[in-house]
Amino acid sequence: MGFSELLAPKHPMDPLTQRAIGSTVRLLCQVRLVVLAFALVLALLDGAGWLGVSLVMLAAPFSFVPALNWDARGRAYARNGILLAGDVVVAVVTLLPIAGSPLMAIYAAATAALWGLLAGPLLGLVMAVPLSLHQLTVYGDGVRGVVTGTAGAALVVVMTWTGTVLGRRLRRQALTSVALVATREHEAALAERLRLARDLHDTVAGDLAGLALATRGLADRLDREGSDPSTIRLARELSDAVGVAHQHTRATLGELRDDVSGVAGPVTDLARRWTERTGIPTQLSVGPGVDGVAGVGRAQHVRALVAELLENVRKHADASRVEIVVSETDGTVEVLVSDDGAGLSRDLAGGYGMHGVRERSALCGGDATWSPGATGGTAVRVVLPHEPADQPTAAPGTAQDATGRDGTAGTVPDRAATSRAVTPKVA
Repeated sequence: MGFSELLAPKHPMDPLTQRAIGSTVRLLCQVRLVVLAFALVLALLDGAGWLGVSLVMLAAPFSFVPALNWDARGRAYARNGILLAGDVVVAVVTLLPIAGSPLMAIYAAATAALWGLLAGPLLGLVMAVPLSLHQLTVYGDGVRGVVTGTAGAALVVVMTWTGTVLGRRLRRQALTSVALVATREHEAALAERLRLARDLHDTVAGDLAGLALATRGLADRLDREGSDPSTIRLARELSDAVGVAHQHTRATLGELRDDVSGVAGPVTDLARRWTERTGIPTQLSVGPGVDGVAGVGRAQHVRALVAELLENVRKHADASRVEIVVSETDGTVEVLVSDDGAGLSRDLAGGYGMHGVRERSALCGGDATWSPGATGGTAVRVVLPHEPADQPTAAPGTAQDATGRDGTAGTVPDRAATSRAVTPKVA
């Protein structure tokens, strides 16, 4: 193992940590740049020559570049062993022209804190060893030199640890902020769903219920009065159509009022309701590791994607069977919906349903593909990446909440590992 590999962090920095420590990293880099500017002036005034000036200028990029584009390249800097090793060497060499001055203590402290932020406690302390040794040797002999050097070395160690602790606290603060945002979004989405459910119940559902009774009464009256059979048949068809619309509305009301948690349970219920409405059998399989990979946010997107794809089948496929497979592969959630219908029409390639699926997939950083099914029809595959591990603990009622709706402890039943056929109820 080379020196650069030894210095490379064993746990690469995640995006949340990169964002959380970004402002602190830039501040420490700016402090180092200010010290370097003073050191450059001192080197010119003291006649240190080109060597002293070159040493100071050599260190500038190691502070200027991260301060300039940390948001874009911060993770690459933090896990690059060569850059970290180079910063160790440059930091020690840069302190030579300002040895013994207060600027050296400031630069050493800022550098040690920066290493603690980037590399963590163990690797940060390993990186700080050359800087501590430099502090012990630069102040000369005598009691004063030994005490000052020891204090400088201790300051380097303390600042390295301080940088590590600060990084952890910044990350926890970022997690808290993410949790607060997620909770507010969940509450807002739930409130909107309940509002829509109330509006549908008070308007469309009630109107359709009344219309269903009226059309049924009309058909019965026409039958009693001996009207033309074609007219009676038309009235019956109208009554049936209104009844189906009313059933769809009631099913939608149930879905809006459901408190969705996880993937397996909601998708199972969704497929069952869809089968009851359409009469098309649905074979469903949900892998056992899906809930863990999907997390809170992805679970809602998976459910919405399955619902949209099933509606596309209902409207356009003319299928007699649908298969849904939700699985986990290499840390990604894969949704496969295939049917035995008429296949993908060119006229539907730019439809709103397909656009909606693509947009939702892209929102999660994934993609969606349409292809002919193995035995005819259409197969739609959606791949969503793993939800970031830094997502917060779920609010009550979400996928990761382990309490039942009555407040008692419980677990979501594992209905995921088995394939099941969902068949419509027979009246």
